[in-house]
Amino acid sequence: PADYTLPVKDEYVYEYLGLKFKLSEKIREAMKAKDIVMLDDQSPIDQDLKYGLLSFSKLTEEQKNAEVAKMGDGYEKWQESLERIGTIGMFEKSLSEEEIGKITKCDSHTKLGESKDGKYSYYLSVNSTADAETIEELKQTTVEITEKKERPENGFVLSEKSDLENTMAFSTDSQNVATDLSNLQTMDIDGKEFSGKDFSDYDLTMVNVFATWCSPCVQEIPDLAEIQKEMKGKGVNIVGVVTDTVDQTGENQEALEKAKLIRERSKAEYPFLIPDKSNFNGRLSGIQAFPETFFVDKKGQIVGETYSGSHNKKAWLEIIEKELAKVKR
Repeated sequence: PADYTLPVKDEYVYEYLGLKFKLSEKIREAMKAKDIVMLDDQSPIDQDLKYGLLSFSKLTEEQKNAEVAKMGDGYEKWQESLERIGTIGMFEKSLSEEEIGKITKCDSHTKLGESKDGKYSYYLSVNSTADAETIEELKQTTVEITEKKERPENGFVLSEKSDLENTMAFSTDSQNVATDLSNLQTMDIDGKEFSGKDFSDYDLTMVNVFATWCSPCVQEIPDLAEIQKEMKGKGVNIVGVVTDTVDQTGENQEALEKAKLIRERSKAEYPFLIPDKSNFNGRLSGIQAFPETFFVDKKGQIVGETYSGSHNKKAWLEIIEKELAKVKR
């Protein structure tokens, strides 16, 4: 699970929070070693923005090496178990210090400034029971409050400026995974059936595998929604696969509701699918990081390259055109 945390960078820029910061070298080194993890959190996307923050937590060796299922709520429970060191965040001015304490899991708050519109205050908060030396290192963070961009239509404010830049592709030939989805039988988040036959309606179907807790995954969905509308007439469709909508006990109702909300806010009109018992003939079992995207032809065969990481609209259009050209040869 430590691999699904935010990456180490020289500088972080959160334009929708109006926040730019640089961590100390010791904090960055601890993050590289997975001794400290950085995570993000914000108030519910379907409500007025109350807060957005970046948290820093300590990992034990057990937590660092824990085996957490990608399906269900295992990752969220793992997050909850971590020892909080501190947070850097933006909070609506109406929130009391007690409320901020509950949100941040911290008991000491240093005000950094206010947003230009006067609606939000910025705080560096720490948990006084955490390691004193680590707390002091976190306090060495250089923070700059910048002009805050208007909240995007999908409600997500935790998109870091370079989130969509670090991506990669690799060939499915190098992975020991299933390549035939022609016999697929599953359902979407509304209970509507989806089968391998549905692939036959299009020359190419882009399969975007994500989880509701994965910020970069969710942040790219509005772009995918636009792409699907633009490319549908060219023989290309998109489907999403929401991995955390099932767990060991069956359907995860909380994740299902989150998925429906994400679809509504992003204006996505393509199916959000639930993993079937076979995990797409084992294809989902080979996933190492979210989001992951692969392509299926009209015969239900997985084709082309697999793409790990989120992309912007321009990059996805270029990728789709490349993969479409391959199946039309």
